[in-house]
Amino acid sequence: KITFADSKNIDYMKLKFGFLSLLLSFSLLLSGQEEIKWLSIEEAQEKAIADSSNAKKYFVDCYTDWCGWCKRMDKDTFTDTLIAKLVNHYFYPVKFNAEQSQDVTFNGKVYKNTNKRGGRGSAHQLAYYLLNNRLSYPSFSVLGSDGNLLTICPGYHNAPEFEIFLVFMGEEFYKETNFETFSKEYVKKYRDQVLSKLYSE
Repeated sequence: KITFADSKNIDYMKLKFGFLSLLLSFSLLLSGQEEIKWLSIEEAQEKAIADSSNAKKYFVDCYTDWCGWCKRMDKDTFTDTLIAKLVNHYFYPVKFNAEQSQDVTFNGKVYKNTNKRGGRGSAHQLAYYLLNNRLSYPSFSVLGSDGNLLTICPGYHNAPEFEIFLVFMGEEFYKETNFETFSKEYVKKYRDQVLSKLYSE
């Protein structure tokens, strides 16, 4: 579980979060509700090709129709305006049904579901690639702009937890530090700077 501060700093952090939340609420009232602009992975690759050297990373939500925690991510976390803004800003957001029956062409390769009926237990070949053969749902894959897998974040996460992961990957802090260290330092060391940059662009 991601923790934001130790017990000695908890009151200070609550105060700081409250102040930041107030500022964010004001900004969001001015900018309106933001929603994630989901794409298919083929559409995302078309954008990456068009954007060329300015191409972003891919963020892929691997879900199934029967997955209750996937639906909860959609209902709670992905409807959060800050999460939507972070996803849209840093990534090409992709929704991928890991058990769909349709073929997918990605990076010049055709991926199939060998069980053409689809449905529970019939994982798509692309799901094996995106999840590095470890199938669990929901799981979130981040690919580089070249389509190569960078990391996988499994399981349900609420908005404050997921914010840290999105910033860690989006701002490429993973090149400087590990996630455990970053998650402990995020609020105190990075959050103000990251959100200031996000809302000034």
